[in-house]
Amino acid sequence: MKYVNYAGTVRVLTSDEIADAVIRYAAALHQSRLSDVVSVPTADVFGTASVVDLLLAPSIAVALEPAPDDELEPEDAAFLREIGRRTEAVLAVDASAYPPDFGR
Repeated sequence: MKYVNYAGTVRVLTSDEIADAVIRYAAALHQSRLSDVVSVPTADVFGTASVVDLLLAPSIAVALEPAPDDELEPEDAAFLREIGRRTEAVLAVDASAYPPDFGR
């Protein structure tokens, strides 16, 4: 289990695989100067499956932290496939071909 530390204020407890996929996607978005919202599978304090929506953007810090193992570790193959697909799509775009406009 790992915590996804989001913006220095929110800790989302999820599986190692899901946390690793989220940080890879966040890095790909940062590299490409893009943002996206992801619904991260987690469990609430009672062990009920839940999701937390996170905005991943270059200006928002995301980090991973080890967490105690839990029998209720969320497993979501559909989420892993989707975030993997999104990561590959973002990495396929050459960000240098689209210089930032900055409102000019």
